[in-house]
Amino acid sequence: MNAHRLTLAALLVLAPACADDEIPEDLGSRPEDEVMLVDSPILQHLAAALDDGATLRTSDLFYAERLRFTAAPDPSALLAAQASEHAALPPLAAPATLKVLTYNVGLLNRWYPFTHVGVPYYVERRAELPARLLGGGWDVLFLQEAWELADVERFAAEAKRQGYAIYAGSEDRHAQHGLVILVREALIGDAKQEFGEAQYAAQREIELFPGPGIKRGLIRWSFTHAPTGRRIHLYATHLTAFPELWQERDVQARVLGGQAKSHGDGDVVLVGGDFNAGPYYPEDRFGSTGEEVLSGWWHNAMMYPLMLHYGGLYDSRSALQPADDVTRMRQLLLPFEFGPYIEEPLAGRCATIPADTFTGTDCNSLYFQQYGATEYPARLDYVFIRDVERHVRVVATALEYTEPLDFGAAGSHELSDHYGQSATLQIE
Repeated sequence: MNAHRLTLAALLVLAPACADDEIPEDLGSRPEDEVMLVDSPILQHLAAALDDGATLRTSDLFYAERLRFTAAPDPSALLAAQASEHAALPPLAAPATLKVLTYNVGLLNRWYPFTHVGVPYYVERRAELPARLLGGGWDVLFLQEAWELADVERFAAEAKRQGYAIYAGSEDRHAQHGLVILVREALIGDAKQEFGEAQYAAQREIELFPGPGIKRGLIRWSFTHAPTGRRIHLYATHLTAFPELWQERDVQARVLGGQAKSHGDGDVVLVGGDFNAGPYYPEDRFGSTGEEVLSGWWHNAMMYPLMLHYGGLYDSRSALQPADDVTRMRQLLLPFEFGPYIEEPLAGRCATIPADTFTGTDCNSLYFQQYGATEYPARLDYVFIRDVERHVRVVATALEYTEPLDFGAAGSHELSDHYGQSATLQIE
């Protein structure tokens, strides 16, 4: 609902972020911090879009005063390079298939001072989600916004019935990060499993108080994949929302990327979650929470390359062919006008926008009810992969749970306000 966005925006004015949270304390301590943007195939498109971009290092991207965008950062070459590199890999010998889903299930329903935030049809959807998701044939599921322990218990009960193991972090922190990982039990080998949970130092503190009790973080699950003997490390996360909070989100991406890169080169790392930022926004101004058009979207496009840069990751969606973010934005979106966009999702353009790219979009009726005409449609949800020794192949990706369902008296609507993102992998 727009009240969520408007109330949070009002709180931001009253409680600006602490600058210390926006600049990593150890910035400059990693080799990745000192890379010149123009020297990195991952970051070159940022340099091309920035005034003085040829002189900037990765560390400069965390300082607002050093960033003067003159054009939209265009990741087309980066998206194409990932597809080209993956296509050049030889076939695997006798691989095992792993079906992965990341999905923001939108189970938010909380009161805090003077207001309530919630995704519509919370009660009806929470009753349907566990059986539908765990009956979907997935081997690994990364879930976000399963905030309440009661919902974790529902997923745990269904997991037991359908042969999955579940990890949701600790009881005291789970309600703040809302993250869940599920793995098919038959895939977990006998070797010791490892679990981890962390909360990011960079936060918009008002989300915790007086806001709805949210503190962003990550959870980790490491196990040996029984069919292949390969060590797999799973990370689930949900980064800070809204474009004006790009600094907090980028610091979180640097932390998460560092965690992903900390494992042995022979291991496989999968990172799934809602990252609250797309790779590309054609205009810096789009959407509105009132009379003013929102700006700052070009800053929002930095999260994606920073995740790849710091994590040594690639994007599963771009492994088979370049992801369609740039094409969809350029071909199918009209210049923003508040009236037409608030009256009808994306000013009536949904019929011409294929459901193959944007996981957060007004074409989803639940998303439109909450955020209608306030934000760009975008690819917010990702499965990233770290595979230094090339033991993984991506064989399919798709958006999932895009169709409305019949909820009886509650009407027909989607299972969540996001679409799921899947990746079907082969592992050697």
